[in-house]
Amino acid sequence: MLPLGIKNRAKTELPALVALSAIGESWFCEQHQTDLLVVALVVQELAPADSLEASCAAELRRLCEQEIKADDKVEIALNLAECLPWLQLQPNHLVDRAIRTIASRA
Repeated sequence: MLPLGIKNRAKTELPALVALSAIGESWFCEQHQTDLLVVALVVQELAPADSLEASCAAELRRLCEQEIKADDKVEIALNLAECLPWLQLQPNHLVDRAIRTIASRA
């Protein structure tokens, strides 16, 4: 899903931000939706269950597991704005463990 270098902003933030900008555009595709969903899944796996980040990740996941419409863009942006900065602060080994856990469920 995501490489061990999760904290590399070009590999995490950039795809999610490009995906966000693509919402509502003719060039929005499944990969964009996946880029957003991956952020949600990893944050949901790592964040404490009762935290703001977990709540935002759950909402982002809900939005990304259905057809994304232009009307969803603001809500996705707000949730992503909570998830991405928090994710960047997490140690690589925890992120790697979360990714492995998520991948083992697939």
